[in-house]
Amino acid sequence: MPTPVQCLEGTIINRVEAGESHLRIFFFSGQKGLQVILFRMSKKFGSLPPPDLFDDVEFVANVSKDGTGLPFVKNFQIIQKRPGLAHDHSRFHIASTIARLYLDNGSHLQDTIPFGQLLLRSLSALHDGFDPPCVLFKTLFQFGRLEGLPVKQDWLINLDHKEKAEAIFRLNTKLAVQEPNKDLVMNLVNSLQGWLNSETELRC
Repeated sequence: MPTPVQCLEGTIINRVEAGESHLRIFFFSGQKGLQVILFRMSKKFGSLPPPDLFDDVEFVANVSKDGTGLPFVKNFQIIQKRPGLAHDHSRFHIASTIARLYLDNGSHLQDTIPFGQLLLRSLSALHDGFDPPCVLFKTLFQFGRLEGLPVKQDWLINLDHKEKAEAIFRLNTKLAVQEPNKDLVMNLVNSLQGWLNSETELRC
């Protein structure tokens, strides 16, 4: 019997070497959440390199007949690349922070579709040139709300007047018209991360 195959789709959020000839690729799928797949590295001339971090990819994977073990990449097609993230340290750093949020929390998310949509919007906003700290702040806040956490009721309401006004402005204003203010926005990010880490089960 031929080896069963499976079609998988998602956004690459991590790649880890697994031995000398394989990569373990972590990707987040709006349909299935956090997934892992093995990619066999080939030294043959003309062989395809693995997809890059933050690529949106469709995989065709070989799976074991008994359903155990990780699937292996048989073929793949890149749906969208975000090369701009690799060429800018600040954007790459924030994209990696968002990826880590999904790696640390993605396995237990219930309704994965809106989380997948949030990931795509966030990475595309970074690639399109919007302010990285603002993208991270909005992503963290929306991630918490999608998890059903009282981010607005418990975190936002307890900020001092100046911080609360800044947070509400950033959350309610489109990224396209926001002026960068790294120190102010990163203070909000650090405050929100601290609250999520101490008051919820999320890890940021």
